[in-house]
Amino acid sequence: MGSLASPHVVVVPIFPAGHSIPFLLFSRRLVAEGFTVTFVSSDKHISELIASLGTQHLSPQRLPLRFLGLRDGSEHLTHRGIFEERKTQAGREKGIKLLVELIIDITSPKALQLRGVPTAAFPVCVLHDSMACWAQEAAEKLQIEKHLLYTSPTACLSIAIQSERLAREGRVPVTPDNEHIPITGIPGLPILQPVDLPTLFLFPESYEWMKYNDYRTGKADVLLCNSFYDLEKQVIDAVRKEVIGTPGVESKCLLEVGPLLQEPHPTNSAITNINLNENAIEEKDPCILWLNTQKPASVVYVCFGSHTTHQAPQLLELALGLEASGQPFLWIMCPPDSLPVELRNASGAPKSMTEYLPLGFEERMKGRGMCYSGWTPQQRILNHVAVGGFVTHCGWNSIMESVCAGVPMLTWPFWADQNINGRFLVDTAKLAIELEREPLDRAQDIGNGHRIKRRVRKEEISRQVHKLMHEEEGRVIRQNVQQMKLNAQRAVAPGGSSTRNFENYVCLLHARATAASEAGFSKIL
Repeated sequence: MGSLASPHVVVVPIFPAGHSIPFLLFSRRLVAEGFTVTFVSSDKHISELIASLGTQHLSPQRLPLRFLGLRDGSEHLTHRGIFEERKTQAGREKGIKLLVELIIDITSPKALQLRGVPTAAFPVCVLHDSMACWAQEAAEKLQIEKHLLYTSPTACLSIAIQSERLAREGRVPVTPDNEHIPITGIPGLPILQPVDLPTLFLFPESYEWMKYNDYRTGKADVLLCNSFYDLEKQVIDAVRKEVIGTPGVESKCLLEVGPLLQEPHPTNSAITNINLNENAIEEKDPCILWLNTQKPASVVYVCFGSHTTHQAPQLLELALGLEASGQPFLWIMCPPDSLPVELRNASGAPKSMTEYLPLGFEERMKGRGMCYSGWTPQQRILNHVAVGGFVTHCGWNSIMESVCAGVPMLTWPFWADQNINGRFLVDTAKLAIELEREPLDRAQDIGNGHRIKRRVRKEEISRQVHKLMHEEEGRVIRQNVQQMKLNAQRAVAPGGSSTRNFENYVCLLHARATAASEAGFSKIL
């Protein structure tokens, strides 16, 4: 669990799985290199994270980290409430104060009594999320380095660093007056349409609070990205050559260290058991068992992540589109967002979704399609030989998992960074086909968190599924993603670009720890 002799890193993610899981995986790599890692978040997030790690094949025993809550008294709040608190200056100041107190406690001789963990060396850095840049201010108070692990693509990092300039030029936030003027001058990116920017740029009220994090992005001493060079070489090169070292950017380097993925269990359709120490463990996951009955590369996997839901009419449209496509499908369903959040099935246990499907749909699709509403092992599913396509919301973790499995995609973005991710997949990387959505209507009810609901018609779903699985354009996309899969494997292999960057980062941390030790800077003076 670490000691005074090992360099110490304090890690500060935010709560959604798309952020916290990459932080967990990166932290595990640091622990394997001999670092002490203290994983810090809200009290509620830490308690729920520890409880859920077993279902994610990331048990505390496999992740020997120090998990500590901020003692923020937020056990009664939802994750959304905790996140909202950090939007305000008062909320940020509270987080800064609590993080400083925590770091002082765990590096004091009384750490065991104060926080229940052994005393650790004074941290060499605070490694924080892009939406937790308040942690930078805590690091500054403690006179330690601030490092940022960016869980979105490097393209979004480039946009974030340009956010202040775009605001000065009146380009963001996007309003009816400027929404038709293309966005230019983002290092490494082609000309963008405003509607393709991350959704927090699209509304003045959301931009007002998120700009704090974007403005602070370039103040991180080190920028780490969950990406790999061959996937985003143009923008990675541009950030290094055109951004690092420019006025106002304090970052000294950009290191792409991805893909940060769990190792999937074997899921070949011929394998129904997993053999560990010669003891057969029966496969019990219903989705894997169903995929074992399907032909190779025949199934379209449909999943929109853990935080994206459809309205009830869109569920009907999607069901009819999948039926009309004639293609086998595995559809991971969530209740429509018209339901109160407390009624959603947060436990992960399967819940019947029949009432949201067309009459007789499940009976007609028996054998050809599976609808499931419980927790699913997505990486195992994508690596299953039966899966030949992926309808995705374009969350970056889902994209990385699909690329590394060699599965071509159909893009259906909703919010956050998903629009720019989808544009990248279709226009630049050529790894996906776009599902055409209805135009953005700024007057629509966009839902909680600016999740923009742009409908996709059943005819479009059926047409593009067929194109991806059977037509020439789909064949080319499939070839491209297979090549990118090989590129990803090379990046994380010994001597690969991401492996070298991680090794360089480890050396950098050791150098910082050695310098601090020689200077006698091991506690707050």
